[in-house]
Order: sequence, then C-alpha cells, then structure tokens
Amino acid sequence: MSSSAEAVTESPSTTEPPAASRFEPSRRRLRRRLFGVLIGSGFRAAPGMMTASVVMGLLGTAASVSYPIGYRVLVDAALRHDAARVALGAAVVAVLFGAGWVLQNLAVAQGSPLTDTVNVYHAERIATLVNDIPGLEHFEDPEVLREIEQLRDGRRGIAAAPRQITGMASNAIRVVITAVLLAGVYLPVLLVPLAAVAPALAARRASRIAKQNETDLADDRRLLGDLFTIATSADTAKELRTYGIADDLAARHHEIGDAVRESSVSAALRGAAWEAAGWLFYAAFFITAIIVLVLRAAHGQVSAGEIVMVVSLLRRVQTQLSTASDTAGSLANSIRNARRLLWLEEYAARQRPAGTEPVPATLRAGIRLDGTGFAYPGSDKQVLSDVTLTLPAGSTVALVGENGAGKTTLVKLLTGMYAPSRGRVLVDDTDLAALDLAAWRGRVTATFQDFVRFQTPARQAVGLGDPPRIDDRPALAAAVERAEATALVAQLADGLDTQLGRYFAGGRELSGGQWQRIALARGQMREQPLLTVLDEPTAALDAVTEAAVFDRHVKIAAERRHQGAITLFVSHRFSTVRAADLIVVLDGGRVVETGSHEELMAAGGHYAQLYTLQARGYLDDAK
Repeated sequence: MSSSAEAVTESPSTTEPPAASRFEPSRRRLRRRLFGVLIGSGFRAAPGMMTASVVMGLLGTAASVSYPIGYRVLVDAALRHDAARVALGAAVVAVLFGAGWVLQNLAVAQGSPLTDTVNVYHAERIATLVNDIPGLEHFEDPEVLREIEQLRDGRRGIAAAPRQITGMASNAIRVVITAVLLAGVYLPVLLVPLAAVAPALAARRASRIAKQNETDLADDRRLLGDLFTIATSADTAKELRTYGIADDLAARHHEIGDAVRESSVSAALRGAAWEAAGWLFYAAFFITAIIVLVLRAAHGQVSAGEIVMVVSLLRRVQTQLSTASDTAGSLANSIRNARRLLWLEEYAARQRPAGTEPVPATLRAGIRLDGTGFAYPGSDKQVLSDVTLTLPAGSTVALVGENGAGKTTLVKLLTGMYAPSRGRVLVDDTDLAALDLAAWRGRVTATFQDFVRFQTPARQAVGLGDPPRIDDRPALAAAVERAEATALVAQLADGLDTQLGRYFAGGRELSGGQWQRIALARGQMREQPLLTVLDEPTAALDAVTEAAVFDRHVKIAAERRHQGAITLFVSHRFSTVRAADLIVVLDGGRVVETGSHEELMAAGGHYAQLYTLQARGYLDDAK
C-alpha cells in the first residue's frame, strides 16, 4: 500500500466533526479561517522559520525540476562534438541540480523544527480554548469529548499543514515546468501526465476506504487505549493484582486488537488493489510514450537529447505523482482537523459567560440558593431539587449527607462550574450568572476530594493556588502553616524545592495523606477569598486528624469574618463538623435539615440519627 493510504490510516482524525453542523459559516469565510489555521498559524508561531521554509522550498523545486534541460543541451552537443555547448549543458545541470538539492534540503531541515513549533502553538491554543469554556459540561458530553480528543490526537497533522501546502505549491510548479518542457518536444507526450489522474483517483478511493475503516474502528481504538492505560498505570496496579484481573484485561485487549487488525488489513488490501490498478493504467501510457519517441528519433523528428530529457522528466512524474498523492492525503486530514479546531473556537465562544457585573469586595448578606434544581446534561434525574438555602456572610457552614446526597454537585453550582437547571444562585442578591465568572472564581478557593497531584517542585504544587504569587516564599510558608503542613515540608529533602512524585528522577513520592496536605496548602494560598470550599479534602486522613483540620479552618474563617467570607466544609463524617455555625443536611438532593449541632441533635431528626450511628461505629472500632 502506498504511503498516502498509510498517512490516512495512521491518523485517528479521519471523520468530519459531527458537531460541525452546529455552525454554518459562509464558504468564503470558512476558506479564510481555514487558511488562517493551516498557513497563518505558521507565520504567527515562527514567522522567520516559516518564510525561509516556503521560499527555499519553492525555489529549490523550480531548480530541481528544470535541470533536465541541461541533459538535452549536453547530449545533443556531444553528438555534434560541440565542446562549448557540452560545457554549457554540464554547467546548467550542475548549477540547477546543486541549487535545487541544497535549497530543498535546507527547507526539509527547517520543516521538522517548524512543525514542532507550530505543534506547540496549536497545543497551547487548544488548551486555552478548552479551559476558556467556563463550566465542566464539555468534559461530560461524549460528543464534545470525542471531538476534543480527536483534535488533541490530530494536532500535529495541523502543525504539518504549512509544509504540506508548500509541498502542494511545489508540485504545481513541477507540473507547469514539466508540461512546458514536454510540450516543446512532442505535444501528445502530455497524455502521460494526464494519465497520472488514474492513480491519483485510485489513491483517493483507497483513502476513503481507510477513512471509513478508521471511523468504524474509532470506539474500539479508544477502548484499546483505555485498556492499555489501565494495564500499565501505577494507580491501577494494586487493584489489578489484588483481584487478579490483569490476564483478563490482556485477553480483552488481545481480542479487540485482533478485530482492529483484521479490519485494518482488509481495508489496506482493498485500497492497495485500487492503487495497483491505477498505476498499471499509468504504466501503459508511459511505456507507449517511450516507444513513440524512439520511433520518432529514428526518423530524425526528435533529437537524442530531447529523448533523454523527456525520459528524465517522465520518470520524475512518477515520483511527483506519488509525492502529490501522499501530500494531498495528509493535507485532507489536516483540513479535517483544522475544521475541528474552528468548531472548538465556535463552541468555546458560545459557551463564554455573559456576566459582567463586578464581584463585591466583601459579602454582606451571603450566598443564597433560590429554588435551585440541577440535572446533569443528558440526564433527566434531578441531582438537586428545589434547594432553598442561605449561607450567611462570615459564617462557617458544614454540608453533610451520605454519599450521593448531592453535596459535590451543590459545590459545583456555588463555584460556577455548572449553571442551575432551575432557580438561581445569588451572591449578595446578585445572580451568579450575572457576575464576571472569572472574577468570582478569583475570589474562591477550594480543596476537592479528587485533588490534583502535581508532579512539580513542592513550591509550585502549593503556589498554583495563587499563580501571581507562585514564587512568593513568605506567602508559600504562610499557606503551608495554615494547612498544618509545616512538619511535612520539613521532612522533604529540599523543603519546598523538593521534586514531588515519581515521574521525574529524584522525585519524592508522598502518601495519600501527605498529598492531601499539599492540596490543603494550595487551597490556602489566596488570603482574601469570599468563599472557601473544602469538599471532602481529608478523605485520606483519619477522623481525629480531619477534626483537627476542620478546627484549624474554623479559626481561619474567624480571621476572615470581617470581609464576610464563607467557609463551606463538605463531609460525610458528621462528628467532625459540630463546630460549624450552620450545618446543612442533604438527603436525596434536598435540604432536609439546617441548624447548629445542638439544634439538630435536639430535633432528633435525620442528622441526629446519622450522628448517633457514626459515633456508635467509632466507639465500636475503639474497643
């Protein structure tokens, strides 16, 4: 199979984005935007490198395709024993061939660094677009997630587009110069390059076969990747060995891999058959043209030098055709992925929040949920139903409930990760949807149960909680102290300069509880948040340590009470939150009780029952 088919087969980005129909720009505007992605990005990412690559590539192509003119001069002069013209022909070959070789090699040398530079540019662009989308819905929408994954996997193809388009322009130069030279010898010889349409069409047919095969196998390939990640990840190794399922995963991977391989081989063979037929058709014209030229030369109608030139050009037509076919196939993939990038730009633009109201410097009334309900996209199940609740300014609030009660979902609404399906979230009586969301998040700090384990020096893992102060040593030390992680940092070989994690040489791996301490310190980098969220941040710590962390944050909240700051502590351990000003009990997505610990215990309701059960469990464990 030719490399053109291989180029298409190797890329997973072989289908038009199904979501592309969500926007329909005009053809002219679409072409202009595609040009901006495919070519303009090269000049934006590396203007000097891009210019040099294009100029050298095109000039090198013109020189390399023209040097057979020297063959014609040289051979005919040799037959006439004209030494001067022999020297001229040799000089033409030497200069054009040498210039073409040098310029094209320089262009190739520039090409790989150029692709790498543009690839980094597109990676940054894609990451920016994905993170500019304010919520989390796109990470949980299978269609959007699929497009983002295919764009991520195919971004290097977009980065190669400047080289591909330069290659197509070079092919056009070769075609024009070749056609002029051939027509000057014998006009019917131009039928040979025209016959090259047959293998080109065959290559396109093979490409469509490969594309359809990749579309059919997209889900299987994704599953293969997931199985491989599970089988080779340290995070899953313990469970694989404990349950003895490594062999089952390997068998499943092998089964799916065999199916993918059989389908790919079948598609490759069908594509190869089409391409072979196209090349046989071209070969018939090529051989016929050589025979006709030899016969004309025998009758003195064509010179020997012209035959040498024509044969050289026609042989190069084969190479040019193969190169053009490969480039066209790769460029088609790049265009498809460029359309995905345009789709992502449109999608991100539509998702940007419209709110522009300033965030208050301090909270006066607090945060209120007014008849708030929520269901995740694509689901009719109400995770939260008719939640009416006030989080008073300057208070410490504990949100408790059993797993699945809706605690984390409520936190997502408060931090603006999702908009309510019904009702409103009000910040000092201003709808959160009307606020500048980026500014609101700038006044929010959070430590989540599923926190990130940043494999960076400890100072960065902590400082990322407030990037403008990531190198502020006093601020880092204060955050570590507030998180009661000073002892942990003292144990690290280089303190806050210690590389964390096992991904890099010399890195220090931490226990689950130690990682949580780092995450808690990161959550303390912002010194004047209006809302502090601790969503099950101590799941890897014991109940006693969790209570100590909570007590510490109650003290920090008291220090921030003057600015109306709210501290929201989410936990399924009822015993650790008794010191909160307000305890909110969620059950089945509804608020079933609110009050202080004493009030709720006196009421003898849901909270009192669960608190008593948990307390009895701890007593039993202590026996």
